[in-house]
Amino acid sequence: MASDAILRSYGDTSRITDVQPLVEILTATENYFLNSLQKSQARDTVHRTMVDTLAAAASAAVEEAADYTYGTLTTPTFLTNLVENIARPFKVSRTQMLVEHFHGQNEKARQTQKELINWANAAEFDILRSTLTSGASGTTPKMNGIINGISKSTNTTAHTSGTVFSASILKGLLRNEWDNSNGEVVTDLFMGSSLKSTFDTFTAGSTKFLMASDAAVRDFKDVYDSGGYGRVMVHLHRYVQQSGDATGRILGLVPSKLALAYLEPAHMIQNLAITGDYEPVAIVGKLTVEVRNQDCALFADGFLL
Repeated sequence: MASDAILRSYGDTSRITDVQPLVEILTATENYFLNSLQKSQARDTVHRTMVDTLAAAASAAVEEAADYTYGTLTTPTFLTNLVENIARPFKVSRTQMLVEHFHGQNEKARQTQKELINWANAAEFDILRSTLTSGASGTTPKMNGIINGISKSTNTTAHTSGTVFSASILKGLLRNEWDNSNGEVVTDLFMGSSLKSTFDTFTAGSTKFLMASDAAVRDFKDVYDSGGYGRVMVHLHRYVQQSGDATGRILGLVPSKLALAYLEPAHMIQNLAITGDYEPVAIVGKLTVEVRNQDCALFADGFLL
């Protein structure tokens, strides 16, 4: 205890608390698909995309002067999805808007900025992971996200739980996709942090090359050169792999074969009914995933985390 009778700051509860004027927002953002996929127009809550097929490649040689043998023609089929209503409503009391805060902003304006980010995160999550749910009988309609929208028996693989992800498995997935899509090669791979860490250990033969400088040693890969199947961009995406997923997952796509069909673009509604001393706001948008070719995609799970 001080014996010099000097008044010190520690223990003085009347002093102003040392608080930074800015409040850090800790919520992570993820918006690759929401921002990068091309946009199209939905005309109804049930959205259909037409797909058609070509005949299997084979000889078309015919005998001289013989009658033609006519082949069977095909008509388009539909890939169907539902428009999902995505909304982030919130209310801020007028008193909360009048009082001063350390961040120096109007609280309604600050919360609006946060909810715009939250809306984008929610949209991105369902664009990737949503499972089709009918809106009949008062239920909440949900679209098929990309993972479910591209799913076919020929391009979706469930490995034995605990399978170690490897370069040979990845090349096998790309080969299978190339075979089933008539040569339309996956251009982008998406994976979570666990598989990305494993992917970064892939080597060329038995040698791993590290680029070193005075400032950094780089031990990562963002491109996978698969030889005959082309160069594939690798993306780390936090919604491909969630904490509730028991095993590792990887998604391969040709983004140009996907689109986001908007029935209503995201916008802010402020003329909601007010029944108290508060101001209500809602961020609302209506959209669905448009899959234009399922065959040029792949999805695999079962990998050891």
